[in-house]
Amino acid sequence: MKNYSYFLLALILAGCVENKTKEQQADSTVQQVENNTALSEVPETATPVAPPAAPEKIIRERAQGNVTLLDSVNGHPIVQLNDNVQLEAGIPAKGWASTLVTTELSETQTEGQLLKKGSPIIANGKTVGKVLEDVVIEMTFKNDKGVNTGVFHAAVQQSKIKTGTIIENVLAAYLKEHSGRTLSDMQSFIKQFQLEALDINKPYIEYYNYESAADDPSPGYRTVLVFHQDKLIGVVDSRTLQLEGAKHYQLDREYHGYFFTDTDEKIRKAYIMKFNQFVNSAD
Repeated sequence: MKNYSYFLLALILAGCVENKTKEQQADSTVQQVENNTALSEVPETATPVAPPAAPEKIIRERAQGNVTLLDSVNGHPIVQLNDNVQLEAGIPAKGWASTLVTTELSETQTEGQLLKKGSPIIANGKTVGKVLEDVVIEMTFKNDKGVNTGVFHAAVQQSKIKTGTIIENVLAAYLKEHSGRTLSDMQSFIKQFQLEALDINKPYIEYYNYESAADDPSPGYRTVLVFHQDKLIGVVDSRTLQLEGAKHYQLDREYHGYFFTDTDEKIRKAYIMKFNQFVNSAD
């Protein structure tokens, strides 16, 4: 009887253990399902796409895709340039601009003043294009690295120039995006176009670049940022541009002045007088 009682007790305990195990398994299954459900209900966060970084240096206009340059407006193809190659385009007229093409030369090319059909256009030791027919080199010199360099003219369609590399376009967009106009606020733009500082018209400080030599072998200013007491008060340019909150003034030598209306008019006019005197005294 005692042995039978032990047998019954063992069966009961075994049943309890089995039930306990099943309950634990069920609980585990429920928790796993709940966890999976919870995970599946969490929406996936889209990885933010960073906007393309602005190039550290633009300096001058760049070719929009592979660009064919002509010998004149609506003329014959003479050069093919790769995408993003730097151009030195002059002031556009009726959709076209004159541009200078600069290339490193071999000794033979330097002596012969000629680029034969198929010759590469080389910049900083890299091939960036080629000539499509024999081209006469107009001028030769040694660049800052002592490399023989040649220059000649060509014509480029304005539509073949990246609009985001034209300084007037970039400046207008920059000032829309940046509410501040202090010298510190403008440093990024100044560095992109490698503008040079000038303080000959004190108390005004200017940052400028030169116009293309494609139109004039002795080019004057192209874009001049004018600061007074550490704040941008206006822009002088050889070309036209659109600046919000600025008033246009026609300056001497066909320059355009764009001065912000939140600047005292006496300060604006005093600078305009200085600028006109300077450009009229320069040859």
